[in-house]
Amino acid sequence: MSVTWSQGYPPINVGLVTITTANAPILAASDGGYFKNYGLDVRNIVMTGSSVALASMIAGEVTMVNVAGSGLINSYLAGADAVMVAGLVNFAPYDLIVSKEIARIEDLRGKKLGIARYGGSADFLARWGLEKHGLKPVKDVAILQTGGNPERLAAVSNGVIQATLLEQAFSYQAKKLGLRSLLDYSTAGLDYQHDGIIVMNSFLKKQPEVMNRFFKALLEGTHRLKHDRAFGLKVFERHLRVSDTGLLQTSYDYYTPKFDAVPYASVKGMKFLLDTIAESNPKAKAIKAADMINNSYLRDIEASGFSKQLLSTRK
Repeated sequence: MSVTWSQGYPPINVGLVTITTANAPILAASDGGYFKNYGLDVRNIVMTGSSVALASMIAGEVTMVNVAGSGLINSYLAGADAVMVAGLVNFAPYDLIVSKEIARIEDLRGKKLGIARYGGSADFLARWGLEKHGLKPVKDVAILQTGGNPERLAAVSNGVIQATLLEQAFSYQAKKLGLRSLLDYSTAGLDYQHDGIIVMNSFLKKQPEVMNRFFKALLEGTHRLKHDRAFGLKVFERHLRVSDTGLLQTSYDYYTPKFDAVPYASVKGMKFLLDTIAESNPKAKAIKAADMINNSYLRDIEASGFSKQLLSTRK
């Protein structure tokens, strides 16, 4: 659908917090050549953690980043003039994985649940899930910092802990080991801004046309990802560097239908994070979720009829 534009802009460095399926729309737009079609030289740079990525953006080392919604809130609280312009994953891609002897979430009373770090996504979601089922975090269920997804999977497999939250790829591995999923957070009816594209407001003021082209390319890449399965699987395989066919298939089937054709950032999803952070940081109570979101570029593209025309095509 896109018309090839001559390139006339400086390179756009996009900071990605590790290569995960959450970045698939951006990677699809790159692999499909859609950014180039709009005259953009987009370079994806893998970074370690939201805080590192955001610091690099504030320092001008990268143009934009795709990071956790909680990362934006913490940066905003520290005074950064940053804003979320798109929400790529507007759901929580986690499962509550438990050891074989646990049959119900209520059975976790007196047990141990592992997270990556206090204040992180797994911590927020674990506490929400426990409270939803009448359990008080810490008092009824111990919450321990036990490392990343691989370490948490090993810990519950070895009986060091009895439960943990795992992202989709690791949840798949856990189920193959005979462990049980008691809660799929992606279908739990929770408004949650897992991650989104963040830019500085100063960049938006200087380069509005760049953002317009970037999003048109992103929408085309996302559209092809969703409707061209062979292409999508190649994107996943190339960037995830996974040879397990079952994992590739389940990852594609899990994420791709959930990617929005027009990826608006979720005000409700950010409010959930704000409310959670406010429990330990009172400064968050003075912030409105809408102040950290700018969906105007996507709204303008949709109003122009671009997304409707795109949806009428298969690829």
